[in-house]
Amino acid sequence: MTKKILLFACVLVCSCYALWPRVELERENNNVAILADYREVATLARNSGVGVDEALAILKANGIRGLMVSELLGDNIDRGIGQAEMKTAKNPDTGLEGTRITIMPNAPEKELLNKWLHTRFNITDDDGTNSIILTMPSNMLRNSGMLPDIDGLLAAKRSELKIFYRPAPSPGHLSDRASIMLREVHAHYPVSVFTPSGEYVSGYPDVSRLANASRELGLPVAMVEFSRQVGEPQLNALASPLVMPLHSVTNEEMTARRISRSALRDRLIRAAVERSVRLLLLRTAPPNTSNFTFRDFAQEVKLLGEGLKSHGFNLAWPSPVFANKTLHTNIFAALAMSIVFAFSLYCWLVRMGMNDSMKARAVFGVVALVLCVVMYRVSFVARVVGAFTAPLIATEAALLAMDGNNSRKIIPAFLFAVVGGLALASFFSVADYMLRLRTFSGVKLTLILPPLLVILHDLKKRIHPESVTQFLSRPPLWGELMIILVLLAGVGLIIFRSGNVAFIPGFEARIREVLERVLIARPRTREVFVGYPSILLLSFLVRKKLFAHYREIFRIGVVLGFSSVVNSFCHFHTPITLILLREVNGLWTGLIVGVVLVALVKFVVLPLLRAVRPIMS
Repeated sequence: MTKKILLFACVLVCSCYALWPRVELERENNNVAILADYREVATLARNSGVGVDEALAILKANGIRGLMVSELLGDNIDRGIGQAEMKTAKNPDTGLEGTRITIMPNAPEKELLNKWLHTRFNITDDDGTNSIILTMPSNMLRNSGMLPDIDGLLAAKRSELKIFYRPAPSPGHLSDRASIMLREVHAHYPVSVFTPSGEYVSGYPDVSRLANASRELGLPVAMVEFSRQVGEPQLNALASPLVMPLHSVTNEEMTARRISRSALRDRLIRAAVERSVRLLLLRTAPPNTSNFTFRDFAQEVKLLGEGLKSHGFNLAWPSPVFANKTLHTNIFAALAMSIVFAFSLYCWLVRMGMNDSMKARAVFGVVALVLCVVMYRVSFVARVVGAFTAPLIATEAALLAMDGNNSRKIIPAFLFAVVGGLALASFFSVADYMLRLRTFSGVKLTLILPPLLVILHDLKKRIHPESVTQFLSRPPLWGELMIILVLLAGVGLIIFRSGNVAFIPGFEARIREVLERVLIARPRTREVFVGYPSILLLSFLVRKKLFAHYREIFRIGVVLGFSSVVNSFCHFHTPITLILLREVNGLWTGLIVGVVLVALVKFVVLPLLRAVRPIMS
């Protein structure tokens, strides 16, 4: 036992040393910018009888730090938005039907708009009419970028707000125009961040032009969370480290999921606190859905700002977190992860019958040292080892917690999972994983592999009352079939929900909100209501010699709980101090829930079963 304590003290020291630069970076990265959509604000202000500049001044005082300004599409121009108009016209050279785009006579920055119009469509001849004729009919231009929204650019400049610019898609033969126009707009207005609009990134599959513009201008790309835009991952990868995570909820999602305004604010705050998102786009209420006024929106901005300040954030424009400071995996992190991997694998093999000898320990010690060097040099090996280290940690922690069905093993098992999680976090705390540009395979694997390893262990060691042969040779019990179906459905739901913040039932969302308000760092549901309660229930049932054929469901519950603990440390975008607080909160709240459930089983469920049994017989 003393040797194990020393071994994991070594892992803990190496992990903490390797994690310290990440902790410092997370502490410095505390600026958050609230953004608003210029067109939404302008419409809301006009409907409320407030001037645009006055509205932006109020929003700025309440916490807005940037304005989203989009390049207008053909559809926008056709509906009278912006400073240009579209009409059907014949091309004088070909005689075919085309589209005339004309800058309005009283448009602000008329000469600049005329220049931009010719640049946007790569037309070199200027006849002085402030218009061009395109060979394409207007219906083919509805989803193509026409002109920057000059009204929004001017309003942002007057209000001294940062600009979040949205270049629009271009027709295929003009795919380079989006990046050229981005440079043009950046040269004249304070564009501080951009991301393409539309269903696909302009130029896809070749998104290098926009990425090159980002690097040449030093202009970050806003990496929109949970976006399904085609080509966005490639653009983010090419622009890295000049990327800044952004969270937004579209009007369609707000309407379809009936997201309340208070829930929207909580979701934005949660994005900043839990996922290190530093750009928050707050949209107004969807049109025609409520009597939402500009004053309501201004108050929401104020409440959102106050909520962010209460969590220690500054309402200021952030910088790309890895633009000036890079985190590197060091040899201490590799040593910590290799030790945890080798030790967890060794423990499981010993549990399955391998001889625990000094020779075997020496072999695995050598394996750990070799893996340390190889992982430090070969990234592919590191990814594979990391992917299997996570489920092995969860498996060993769960089995340790259930050893001898002694609930006092919970604390050592918890510490083992935390130390192992810190080792994983120390190795993968680099830009690609912290910005979610690269996926860590261990998250999904930790939901699948540990239950299988524990079931194999239980059948082999006869913890389940039957052997594998006996279990497979007899007809299944109906209760067992129901348990298998429940387990499969539960595991499937957990896998489906992992990484998907939107798929949450209403009652669970309300529980989460209460826990967040009370505990600051909300513990994870699988730990509080499944993992830790399952340990106490299992221990109680074993002591009372009850339900021997059905205890496996509680053992799987324990596994899922510790898998959740380990997976928390695999969310490399979450501040490490928040993860630690979350896990501590999960432990004590889960134990309280477990004690309550044991009391219910002992004093309510079992007496009811004894009373019902004579009636059923």
